[in-house]
Amino acid sequence: MRTLLHCLMPLVRGRRAERELDLEVDFHLSMQEQEFRLQGMSAEAARAAALREFGGVARTKETYRERRGLPWFETTARDIRYALRGLARNRGFTAAAVLSLALGIGANTAIFSLFHTLMMRRLPVKDPQKLVLMYRTGGWGRGYASYPLYLEIQKRTDLFDGVLARAGVDRVRFDAAGGDRLETVWREFVTGNYFAVLGIRPALGRLFTDDDNRTPGAHPLAIISYDFWQRCFAGDPSVVGRTVKLDAQPLTVIGVAAPGFHGIGVDRAAELWEPAMMKGDSITQPGANWAWIVARRRPEKSRAQIQAAIDVLYEQHRNSVWGVNVNAAFRKIVMAQRLEVKDAGLGISLLREQFGGALGVLMAAVVLVLLVACANVANLLLARNAAREKEIALRFSLGATRSRLIRQALTECLLLAVAGAAFGIAFALLGESAILRFLPAASANPFRISPNAPVLAFSIAISLLSALLFGLAPALRSTAVDPAIHLRPGSTRVRTWQPTMRRLLVVTQVAFSVVLVALAGLFSRSLSELRAVNLGFHNQSVVVFSLDFPNGWKPEARHSAYERFLDRVQHLPGGALVSYGSPGPFRGGSASRTMRVPGSAVTAEPVWINFQSIAPHFFETIGSPVLAGREFNLSDTGSAQIALVNQAFVRQFLGGDPNPLNRVISFDDSKPVSHIAGIVSDIPHNALREKPVPTVYLPYSKGLGDGPDILLRTNGPGTAVLPALRREVSQLGPQVTFTEPRTIRQRIDETILEDRLLATLGGFFGALALLLAAIGLYGVVAYGTVRRMGEIGIRVALGARRGTVVWMVLRDALLLVAVGLAIGLPFAMAAARAVGSMLFGIRPVDPAAFLLTGTVLAVAGVGAALLPARRAATVDPARVLRHE
Repeated sequence: MRTLLHCLMPLVRGRRAERELDLEVDFHLSMQEQEFRLQGMSAEAARAAALREFGGVARTKETYRERRGLPWFETTARDIRYALRGLARNRGFTAAAVLSLALGIGANTAIFSLFHTLMMRRLPVKDPQKLVLMYRTGGWGRGYASYPLYLEIQKRTDLFDGVLARAGVDRVRFDAAGGDRLETVWREFVTGNYFAVLGIRPALGRLFTDDDNRTPGAHPLAIISYDFWQRCFAGDPSVVGRTVKLDAQPLTVIGVAAPGFHGIGVDRAAELWEPAMMKGDSITQPGANWAWIVARRRPEKSRAQIQAAIDVLYEQHRNSVWGVNVNAAFRKIVMAQRLEVKDAGLGISLLREQFGGALGVLMAAVVLVLLVACANVANLLLARNAAREKEIALRFSLGATRSRLIRQALTECLLLAVAGAAFGIAFALLGESAILRFLPAASANPFRISPNAPVLAFSIAISLLSALLFGLAPALRSTAVDPAIHLRPGSTRVRTWQPTMRRLLVVTQVAFSVVLVALAGLFSRSLSELRAVNLGFHNQSVVVFSLDFPNGWKPEARHSAYERFLDRVQHLPGGALVSYGSPGPFRGGSASRTMRVPGSAVTAEPVWINFQSIAPHFFETIGSPVLAGREFNLSDTGSAQIALVNQAFVRQFLGGDPNPLNRVISFDDSKPVSHIAGIVSDIPHNALREKPVPTVYLPYSKGLGDGPDILLRTNGPGTAVLPALRREVSQLGPQVTFTEPRTIRQRIDETILEDRLLATLGGFFGALALLLAAIGLYGVVAYGTVRRMGEIGIRVALGARRGTVVWMVLRDALLLVAVGLAIGLPFAMAAARAVGSMLFGIRPVDPAAFLLTGTVLAVAGVGAALLPARRAATVDPARVLRHE
């Protein structure tokens, strides 16, 4: 205890301890000086001899400080105070360094937050590393599987400790107060063992059991999330046993899930869970693929062993379900399917498949941006330290050690990095909305950039790394001084290594910028090629939406409401034309069936075909002309006797028949045959990257209550009619809503979110790196120009023209850019080949993109060097030579 108090006492006494140290040193010097004076020396000689004998006052005091109290803490505190004073005196340097680091650290923080959420964050469940997902590949509905398959997998207790199934999260209306307060919540259908397999305990009440999920439609129960309980019910414990309504269906709340748990889906956070059997009888059918199957593997079983067993199980399941009474085309697709065993510890996410590659590329890009920022700050430090050489030499002469000065310099760098991290996190939060525009909307926004523990740890780590990256080399170089030379009167020695090192840093910045600018150019050209794809129609401002009715509405009532609504919409001010179809354009789905064309050798066996059900004026509404024949009219509605086909259908199945009208299409599902009444253009209904597929369009034969997409073409901007649409929807009923209206252009943009994300953020990071490199280049050129000002003055005095002087400065800048280009281009080409699969319509090593990269770097180099070059060209030789 006494030892601890002895160590802490100097920290408490502070200045008093320093005064006592000064008095003690003065006492020793006085005694020594008195001794020399008794030997006959003068007062001045005795004082000088005493100082020599003492051995250096500053060094002695430093040695004493290091022995008392907590020396590391004391010296660090002094270093911090000294660094803060120095940074405050040089506000321009501090602002430039902090801003450079803030941009680099902020970009890394923002992208890492998204990357961590999608690619790294484990589920808050028991032993998430033991969870595996049975992911169905091939055919349609990737990922989803059937309930009978779930039951078969559940029997394999030799492989798994538990198997659960859940449906995707969907949005429903929630009524907690008898119709007085309606809100939208995200619901997830789950099997009874869902929470038990995941190891989730209730915060209140109880969770589902297998008995709560046995009979279809017989378990009107609900469990709510902890956050939803706090938000909607203010944490009221009496919520257990309360009856609420979900889409007008009464449910009894039996429990509240543990805090922080929002289901195993990453893309949307579940707020309420229902037993899967509440979906109805259809979920138990072998062909109803609605379930994501997740299992907890036994500890002794590896994923490879489980995959081998699942391959056998799934083959047996396919043969038992689809082995008979299935046509050849359908059987071929079914038999190509496979169950792939994947890691489920990170949760289920379709966005991970869609954006995982893009986020990986962006993470690499922001690391390069940070390196460019670090090189920029290192350049600033070198320039600043060049002016402090005499100060450092003086401190050496007073007894300071090199390690002590290096530690002090690194303390200053650490303060810059901390300030940069603080502003960087603020920039990341401000830029959140800009980044999230490229991601689909999600409940509770799981992509929100927030200062959580992993993000803060990452920011701190890259701040410390940045401090070392940009601070160590300048610190080592600046402390390698010789006091005997730098303190000599009239000494103006210039260290030759400083200009060389600063040029190397600029070349490094340019090389990194080459990679980022080249990738930005490639992604921009790829996006341009996607936007130039022939859509088969020209009216992209058509508004698309669908009506959403409560579950209690009967089909007849929905059909009647649809007809009233469509009739009113056609007469809205600004409304021009209305049609509908299912599935709608660029909705992300398609319907399919098997068919044959008599007389076509290609369809001797049934083939699988995409089809859509559409209303009259569908193609007229979207601006797609019928190439041959006619479009549907009102008399065709509800008829299956005629069909329209696209050009891909004619090419693939009719051999390019010049007169395909009235050819017959025979469907293998007991439907009457259809005669081809018209040919339409190829329209990529799902994604721009997809090649045109054969498609058959049939008259809309179902009841309108099934919810088709409504297409509305207006005479003005689509948004102008939205208030009138909302008013018409509200007249259908208090609980009738409609999906957020989107123009077809907006829907198309949603299908190319990854490409837009890469092009926009890649361009931003490339421009940021280019700006930082240009600032560094400007500093080096300006510094070199000042050093050569005497030479330039002599040249001008001897008759050199202004253009010659400007070119002399620009030549040095362009040389640095050329070296950076030569180093960076091979790395840029390698990076382009690595992201080649993400590009569309262009080669990875695209000549136009790389030519543009070189041009942009050259222009940036000229721009950075132009101001120093103009200053050099306007120099007054008389003044410069007089100064020299």
